[in-house]
Amino acid sequence: MSKLSCEIIKDILPLYYDGVCSEDSKRMVEEHLLDCDSCKMELEKLKNEIHILERDIIENRKDSNVLKNISTSWKRLRLKSFIKGGIISALLIGVIILGYVGLFEWEIISVDTDIVKIREKSEMGDGKIVYYAEIDDKYSLNTLKYDMDNEGNFYMTPLRPIIKREAQPPYGLEKGYDYIDIKVQEEFRGKEIKKIYYGTPEDKILIWEKGMELPKTSEEVEKSFGFE
Repeated sequence: MSKLSCEIIKDILPLYYDGVCSEDSKRMVEEHLLDCDSCKMELEKLKNEIHILERDIIENRKDSNVLKNISTSWKRLRLKSFIKGGIISALLIGVIILGYVGLFEWEIISVDTDIVKIREKSEMGDGKIVYYAEIDDKYSLNTLKYDMDNEGNFYMTPLRPIIKREAQPPYGLEKGYDYIDIKVQEEFRGKEIKKIYYGTPEDKILIWEKGMELPKTSEEVEKSFGFE
């Protein structure tokens, strides 16, 4: 067999290195490499180039994974920021709503009795106590809180929110007739009512007490309540 030239061997070296050449070609290459330093160097060069290529591929894969990890982390961060922002926004909205309710709707401030006038007290035939209340500070009133202590003192406490609204006709509880049904309240609370006050235990106006004689309520006033 004639000796193959280096050019032919160099053409075959990539196939030889990958192990895809025939057994005859493999044997010829190996016989040639025994005596040819140039082709040996070419094979080593080929090995180094392939090694570098494989290393670059691995590095590129690593870089790609890093980019994917960064992208995933960024998406997670954006999601967390979105959720956090949503929670903060909900809390702020809740605080605003609670603040509005607390200031304008939550009726917790009692009205001082020095601006309250109670007059025209009377009694219906069935024992209901009628009175005319007027609060002269020109602000509306929509809530009367009923309460009773163990001594039989019954309190009707006028309550307003922190920020008051100006009274507008038709007026509510700030100006007009009202009544208290003693029998219903006693049955509901299981106690005898001895005195009825407008206000709080510390700031009150006596409306009625047991044994007090009051004039009979007029038919006109009774009809205003829907009683006939």
